Amino acid sequence: MKDGAGAVDVRIVEGIGKLHDHDRDEHRAGQEERIDTREKPGDEEDGAEELGVGRDVAEENGDVVAGEVGGEGGGTAGSEDLRVAVRNEDRARGEAQEQRREVRHPVLHGPVLLAPLTLFVSVYLATFLFLGWLTGLAYLSLLAAAAAANVFTNLVFDRGRWRVGFFVSPRLAARDFVLGGLFAIALVAIGDLLVLASTSLRHTAGTGFPWRELVIVYVPAAMHEELVFRGYVFQRTRAWNRWFAIFASAILFGGLHTINSGVTPVAIANLVIAGVLLALAYELFERLWFPIGLHLAWNLATGPILGYNVSGYTGEATVLRTLGRGAAWLTGGPFGIEGSIWAGVVELTGIAALLWFEKRRPV
Repeated sequence: MKDGAGAVDVRIVEGIGKLHDHDRDEHRAGQEERIDTREKPGDEEDGAEELGVGRDVAEENGDVVAGEVGGEGGGTAGSEDLRVAVRNEDRARGEAQEQRREVRHPVLHGPVLLAPLTLFVSVYLATFLFLGWLTGLAYLSLLAAAAAANVFTNLVFDRGRWRVGFFVSPRLAARDFVLGGLFAIALVAIGDLLVLASTSLRHTAGTGFPWRELVIVYVPAAMHEELVFRGYVFQRTRAWNRWFAIFASAILFGGLHTINSGVTPVAIANLVIAGVLLALAYELFERLWFPIGLHLAWNLATGPILGYNVSGYTGEATVLRTLGRGAAWLTGGPFGIEGSIWAGVVELTGIAALLWFEKRRPV
């Protein structure tokens, strides 16, 4: 009896041991399966893609631009959605940076431009008439009217967010202004030499520099015309069609000078060319200070310095006087050097130079 019971006990113990061994094997297999589930290759690729998004984010011109999502194993729906989202964000940032240059519906956008143009002209005229009557200072009133029209139209149609290119850092404004001035001086010097070489005109000493006119005439006149012809309305039109904006503003610029004293067909043609030149001067940096510097230096160099009339305006004093005779289409006549064909030649040269610089400008 004792030997049979002992054999039974031994078999029971051996069975229990096998059962425990089987349970341990199943537990170990479950662990291995869970480990394998956590470490799928697809998860490693998803992690690499997530790191790729952060790695491909670059900063360009102060704006954060998202790059494309890299990785060869990004075939899951989640990674594709992320890739589309990054591209959409990049496109939105680019469109905001480019000031809405690419308008989606150009046919509809053209008539829409009439609204800001109408408001701009209305505010401009009302401000000028009121301030002109109040102060009697025509050029300062014109400058104030141009500033008011730009600000008010910008506020109404773009909530003041449109970057007109006037309020920039002092360093950029000074640099653009000086570069524009030097460019104008070079052009005027070439034009003056051509006039002197083709006519009997000569320069003699004048009475001095007109400091008073600098403040109340020349500076406000140049700034006024740039705000009107290269400011908010020009830039909004340019967002629709660049070359239409350039030529339309140039024709308007030349047409509004037809009321000036001593105007000739040559002078009007030259002023239209000058309008293209000044529009391209804005295009170079997309700020107003380069064309303002060019415009002001051109007027000062031709009038107060060399002694020509400035678009028919005769100054109170000049550093040099221009004496002699010659055909009006060569000398410019009473309109000034802008009435000479040589002014058109140097303006076209300036346009070619600006287009050359624009093509080589870093993107």
